[in-house]
Amino acid sequence: MTTSGSLDLEGIDFAFEDAPALHDILADLRARKPYAVVPFAGVRAVLLLTHELVSAAFKDEETFPASAIYPLTTGPVLGHTLQCMAGREHRVNRAIASPPFRRSRAKDYIEPVLAPLAHELIDEFAARGEAELVAEFTSRYPVLVISRLLGLPVEDQDQVRRWAHDLFYFPFEPDAAMAASREFAEYILPVMRRRKAEPGDDLISKLVTESAEGEYLTEEQVLAFLRLLFPAAADTTMLALANTLVALLTHPEQLELVLSDPGEQVPWAVWEGLRWEPPVGLLPRACPEATSWQGIEIPAQTPMIFSINAALRDPAVYPDPHRFDITRRETAMLAFGQGPHTCAGTWLAIAELQTALGVLLERLPGLRLRDGAGEEARIRSQVGVALRGPSTLPVRWTT
Repeated sequence: MTTSGSLDLEGIDFAFEDAPALHDILADLRARKPYAVVPFAGVRAVLLLTHELVSAAFKDEETFPASAIYPLTTGPVLGHTLQCMAGREHRVNRAIASPPFRRSRAKDYIEPVLAPLAHELIDEFAARGEAELVAEFTSRYPVLVISRLLGLPVEDQDQVRRWAHDLFYFPFEPDAAMAASREFAEYILPVMRRRKAEPGDDLISKLVTESAEGEYLTEEQVLAFLRLLFPAAADTTMLALANTLVALLTHPEQLELVLSDPGEQVPWAVWEGLRWEPPVGLLPRACPEATSWQGIEIPAQTPMIFSINAALRDPAVYPDPHRFDITRRETAMLAFGQGPHTCAGTWLAIAELQTALGVLLERLPGLRLRDGAGEEARIRSQVGVALRGPSTLPVRWTT
């Protein structure tokens, strides 16, 4: 197998364009072979399509190092983040930054924030009987969770949410993203310095005072991590929650099953939502050196696309993969990547998603899409074909 010759698909640039029938396209390509050569930012890229290949590629940091792509794609706006690091630098930075997000810390450090905040947001619209959940809940909740964990003032949260949004849309609105990066730095640096002098229990205090292997993070390293935190942890969780809600609201028999025993079924609904429509469906990497990998001849500097959404609908792993079915009892960990760059906030995201979904279903009885809102609530491109979710989610419930 080789990447030379004609493209396997034309007419869709996987860096920038929407593809409403994306899952059908990926399934058709995968039925032909386990990878495809496709357009990506005007050049040829290798799109990996099976669970086996995507998992293997994530774990092969030597062949497809994250540090080869992220300095070009996110570095200009986020800085030198964990995504750009390798070796000891990555190990030390992750050792300092990730402990608050570990599964063992979620119950004591994270969960006390989650349910009260979900109720606080729902209180604003519960009596109305209808809402647009993307604007009023899913886009607000994860950003506010991060703000609370950082110990930022409540009155600053709307501003922080705007910065988070602008950082997230860097590929399409670079000027706004660069402005948000500068403004966020001007806002957060004095906070970091105060917390270093007088640390508390918040995440910023931990980042500026803790060490690993005898090293502390520099101000720029902390700043880069905080810039990364909002698009990586908040915006992706926003899409994951909205996608799971779309799945349940368009599969009433599955919603009925969840409501029959929320304590048992909500966690599985979240995992199936992550499998059925992961918020980050396509993750770009690069192959710096020419190589023969898994039988594929890859020229040097070839863009690679790890198709998480194709892998999570691979019929070799998931029977009837296009069906949303919470009885699968599968934990779709690949939604968070694998290998050394597995998402550091995996268990924060899971805790947020399970808590938010449970509280929404508890507080909004008879939750359903507003009549005629099916097309509005369609999952669509948010950033190219890589990140997908609904732009609006108009719903009603019984008051």
